[in-house]
Amino acid sequence: MLLVFSLPFLWMLGALLTGQYFPDPGKILMRLTGIWACVSLVLVLFMTPLTKHTRLKFLSRYRRFIGLSSFLYALLHIVCYLVLFAGLSWTWILSDLIEKPYIYAGVGAFVILLVLAVTSHKYIMKRLAKRWKPLHRYIYLSVALVWLHLWWQIKSDTSIVIWYSVFVIPLLLLRTKQIPMIKKYLSKT
Repeated sequence: MLLVFSLPFLWMLGALLTGQYFPDPGKILMRLTGIWACVSLVLVLFMTPLTKHTRLKFLSRYRRFIGLSSFLYALLHIVCYLVLFAGLSWTWILSDLIEKPYIYAGVGAFVILLVLAVTSHKYIMKRLAKRWKPLHRYIYLSVALVWLHLWWQIKSDTSIVIWYSVFVIPLLLLRTKQIPMIKKYLSKT
C-alpha cells in the first residue's frame, strides 16, 4: 500500500529533478499534488460503503493510511504553492489571499486534515476515546471545503471539479443520515 500511494510522489519528484516541469514547475506540481490529495480523499470516503456492503472488510485497515496520504499530498500542495509558485514571497502570498478567496476554503480543508492526521495516532485515539469518532467526522467538512476550493477557482478546465463532484456528492449524500440533526429529524418522521 505504501508503494502504491508513494508512486505519484516518486513520479513527480523524478519529473521535477529531471527538469520535465520547467520552466514553471510550481503550477504543474500544485495541480498534481492537489489531484492526488482529492483522489485519496475520495478513496477514504469510499472505504465505509465498500467495507460495509461488500466482503472487502479487510480494506478498512488501510483507511488511516489513505487518510494520511491525503494529508501528505495536501501538505505537498501547500508547500508547492508557498515555495515553487509564490517563491516564499509574503507580498505575493498576501496579494493572492486578497485576489483568490478560494485559498481560504483550501486552507480550511487542510487545517481539518492536519487535525485528523495528528489525532490518527493510536495513543491520541485512546486519549480521545469516544470523542475521536465525532472529531473525525469533520472529514466531511474537509471534503466539502475542497469541493468549494475547486469550484471557486474554475477558469477553463472543469474536468477535475466534475470528476471530484461525481464521486464525492453521492458519497456525502450516503453519509447525511449520520449527521445528528438529520438523524434526529428522520427518527421523528
